Amino acid sequence: MAVRTSAPNVSTVILNLNLLHLVLFLGALASVGLALREIRGRAMRRWQLFTLPLVATLMALILLLFQLAARQPPWMFGAAFALGLAAGAARGAILKLEVDQNWRLVRPPTRRALFWVALALAVAAGFEIGGALAGPPGALWRLAGAGIAMLCAGLLVGRAAAFAVRLGQAPHVDLRRR
Repeated sequence: MAVRTSAPNVSTVILNLNLLHLVLFLGALASVGLALREIRGRAMRRWQLFTLPLVATLMALILLLFQLAARQPPWMFGAAFALGLAAGAARGAILKLEVDQNWRLVRPPTRRALFWVALALAVAAGFEIGGALAGPPGALWRLAGAGIAMLCAGLLVGRAAAFAVRLGQAPHVDLRRR
């Protein structure tokens, strides 16, 4: 007598969505929350400056993988990331940065542009999710979302890289008393 051990055929795709779309949604929420925390103007630990670029890069890589699976040319996404990297590095090089060298704290500038970049990243995730729900007609929305995400990730990584270079050379400002 043969014993049947296979589970019933359960699909992990619901309405053309998979678990990576859930990760994108959570990443969009995290990126907006991290941007809001940073633009408040409070002193924070140095490592906290790099959490938003990390989340953005992970989201952009997920969107890139979706597009590579759809056989889109990778040079478009590399160009968008490089453009964002150059613009973010230029922006990060000229922004005012206050650093407490004793307590290893940093106060980033309170610019609203960071919030808009994080919001654009959330919109890019929305384009991917909406395009996946639409099916084949949503392929252009998914492509646009991946391009926007790569540009935003480049902006945030370039800004963080410029800050990383400047952190060790920045003059000391006492941030514990403010």
